[in-house]
Formats: sequence, C-alpha cells, structure tokens
Amino acid sequence: MDILQENVLHKMLKLGFTNYEARTYLGLLKLSPATGYEISQLAHVPRSVVYTVLKRLEAQGIVISIHDKPRRYIPLAPNEMLKRMETDYAGRVMNLKDDLAEFSNKSDTEGFWNLRGYQSLMQTSEMLVREAHKSIYISGWQREIMLIKESLLNACKRNVSVLVFSFNEINPPIGNTLAYGIAEDKLEQYWDRKFILVTDSKNLVMGPANGSEDEQTIWTQNKAALTIATNYLILDITLFGQRMNMDISHIIAGMLTDEFEKVDHLIQEAIENRKRV
Repeated sequence: MDILQENVLHKMLKLGFTNYEARTYLGLLKLSPATGYEISQLAHVPRSVVYTVLKRLEAQGIVISIHDKPRRYIPLAPNEMLKRMETDYAGRVMNLKDDLAEFSNKSDTEGFWNLRGYQSLMQTSEMLVREAHKSIYISGWQREIMLIKESLLNACKRNVSVLVFSFNEINPPIGNTLAYGIAEDKLEQYWDRKFILVTDSKNLVMGPANGSEDEQTIWTQNKAALTIATNYLILDITLFGQRMNMDISHIIAGMLTDEFEKVDHLIQEAIENRKRV
C-alpha cells in the first residue's frame, strides 16, 4: 500500500471505519465492479471475513451489490459517501444532545463552553450554521467566512435570514452582506482577527480567530451575552450604513427583539419629555 493510500486509510479509521472496512472500500474505488475474491486479493482482506465486511458496508449504503453470478460490488462515490456520513453523524449528535439535555439540571441559557483552538471554533460555527432555522448574524474576516461559505449558502437556500458583516471583501456576497472591502493583510497590521456568530438569537460563538490552537473562544446561550453581541453587531452595521450612505434600517429592524422595541419606545418617550422641559 502506497503512502497516499496509507494516509487515507488512517483518516478513515479515525472516522470510525474498521481496518478491513476501509481497505475494502478503497479497494473497490480502484477496481469495481469486483467480486469478494478480487477485493480480498487487492485489498489484502482475508477471504474468511471479506464477505462479512461487504455485507456490513452494503447495509450502511456505502457499497452496492450487483446480483449476478458471481455477485459483484461497486462503491458509493466518495462525495456521496461523505455526505451520507455527515448527515448520519449530525443526526446522531442531535439525538444525543436531546438525550443529554434530560440529564442536565441547569438551564441551557446558563452555559458557557470554552472552545480551544481554531479548528474547534470553525467546526462549532459550521455546525450551528447548519442547524440554524431562522437567522444567522456573522461578523468576521474573509478567511473564516469563506471556510463556512457553503454552509451559509445552504442556509440561504433553507430561507434562513443570513447577515454577513466584514471589514474585508466578501465576493460573491452571501445573503445580506455588508463589507468594506479592506484587504486582510492591511487590516492585520492594526487588528487581531475577531469572530462573532449569532444563530436563531439562541447561540453565540465569539472570540479571536488568529488560527492558533492555543486560543480560546466561547460558545454560549446566555441571553445577556447574546444581547450584548447582537447590539455590538448592530452598532457596526449602523456605522457602516452611515459611512457608506446606505439605508440599512430594514436590516437592523430584523435584528431587534420585541424587548428592544419596547425599550426603544420608552427611550423615545423619555427624549420627547426632555424636549418639553
């Protein structure tokens, strides 16, 4: 087995494949349709177990059998196989999330979870974007936004309201995109990378995004933190509208909660009272 195939095999093992399952699938990518005997010889899987492995992969939908004599097998295309695994994994995570919630005595809104490292930041952000049902507000740099671009575009297709704010250029735009178009290398001379993501007014991910695995960001459902982060985004967007001479009132209106509108009414009332004095 060459170095490249060994690398792919190792990655498949980390995703939950057994050694024989991974070897069988890779063997079928090289030769298909193929009989169990042919795969046994090519992939170095013992004949005593190769048919059991093929049957297991077939049950998972990763391998398809052709009913002729002798029976031959073809693999699911890699992209389709990975999509199926991703959907299955996400579903199992959500089921576990619901089950674990029953064991917790704390309200979800009280939780603050530390995410260590850049990879955890981006993986968690992409997961929350995929799970969003109503709204996604994101403030970040071009690099981070592009890493989750496909998930953001898919959210738009689900009719999720997506708002992207960046000081960099975001091209093509995603949902409602407000961007100054400053090159990342120029901005890096003055600022560290920051990342804010709010989904469904329920989840907040916020912190540095410089790429270090030592950095920590937070993921929380705390209402106070969500309100502060959302107001921070509203301020950035308001300043953008003023600087670019754009009417973004309809965007901000969509971000305001009922509670804010009630308080805004009180503020306007207080302002009118002061004018009368």
